[in-house]
Amino acid sequence: MRVMRGFTVFLMLIFMTLAGQAAVINGGKGLPHTKAAFTTRPGHLTALGNVRFWGKQSTFTYESLGIESGSMIWVVQGVANFTYGINDHIAVSLTPVLYQDTHKESGEEIPWDSFLNFKFGHFKVENAPVWVGFDIGARFPTGEKHNVLFEDYTAGAFEYGVTGLFSYRYATPDLKNDIRIHANVGYWNYNDAGRDLRPDGDIENSVVKTASQSFKYALGVEFPTKVFEYGLELYGLAWIIRPPAVAASRENYLFMNVSFGYKPHPRYRFFANADLRLTPGAETSVNLVPKFPGFPSYPGWRINLGIQYLILPKSIYVMHEKAIMRKRQQKTKMLYTELQKEIERTQRSIRELEKLEKEKKKKEEQLQKSRKSDADVVKNAKSGK
Repeated sequence: MRVMRGFTVFLMLIFMTLAGQAAVINGGKGLPHTKAAFTTRPGHLTALGNVRFWGKQSTFTYESLGIESGSMIWVVQGVANFTYGINDHIAVSLTPVLYQDTHKESGEEIPWDSFLNFKFGHFKVENAPVWVGFDIGARFPTGEKHNVLFEDYTAGAFEYGVTGLFSYRYATPDLKNDIRIHANVGYWNYNDAGRDLRPDGDIENSVVKTASQSFKYALGVEFPTKVFEYGLELYGLAWIIRPPAVAASRENYLFMNVSFGYKPHPRYRFFANADLRLTPGAETSVNLVPKFPGFPSYPGWRINLGIQYLILPKSIYVMHEKAIMRKRQQKTKMLYTELQKEIERTQRSIRELEKLEKEKKKKEEQLQKSRKSDADVVKNAKSGK
């Protein structure tokens, strides 16, 4: 089993070296776009496949692309994700974009760009149900086409960023009520200074003069149960340094996402979620190719469908071993706490009993003194006679 596990991880590392990954959707702990401060369990390797699509009807003719008035313009993206827990506080995530519609004359991208992420998390705040962490990510331009319509901006350079992670969890001991709130705040550098966004034509101001930078944020609430998962989140982007006007998708945005997951087996889960753009569909770009009149810079909605599978560990017991140990520790802690309370109650009762005994003894002594005093009075009275 150890040999098989080592071989699988070895293949995974080779794949990470040869390919890359795209952080288009979160494959680790948390919500589709809001990462949790929790990390994947040590030794756990998950694989995820996700298809995202959006469509809008066109109202014009574009002969070079074979698009006629009334045609449906589709934006489809296929993503894979692999996440491995290195230890209690570190996880690595690889997400290659396997298919991307570009709406360029040379066709779609198979595969497209890739992102690699390292999460450092699961750091608990003392005496509080709060966890913190951070995520370091990088984008590798493994695809050929960039500055793609309807997608987050990219100029085909090596990009990098860091994101702070925060998670709050309220859960009853029986886990019948389990609520998790996640928040992310991040910085992203597109490293695109000197890049020509329109190398296919002599376009004025198509070269990026200053590296574009953005601020990314997300906030979500998660309601996991034994079989089903529910989530609601807001995520967005605000430009610090905006790319040139010839860049596609150079506007700020805010999306809402509603997600649902179904776990019929501990090893795999099915999920579906929908994005809804909350910001206006403004388009400030110029000289885009192709140009779709009346189309927004970002889709008004997007649907994601996918499945996640747990590859490692192979044993169901090993998979839940830590959970079982934690549950035992919780039970032991609860029993110890109850025992401590019982000991304290017993000690209080003993102190009360001792106090009562002292008071009883004191009263008996007082009674004896009183009786002796009365006897002396009677004796003196008799002597006086």
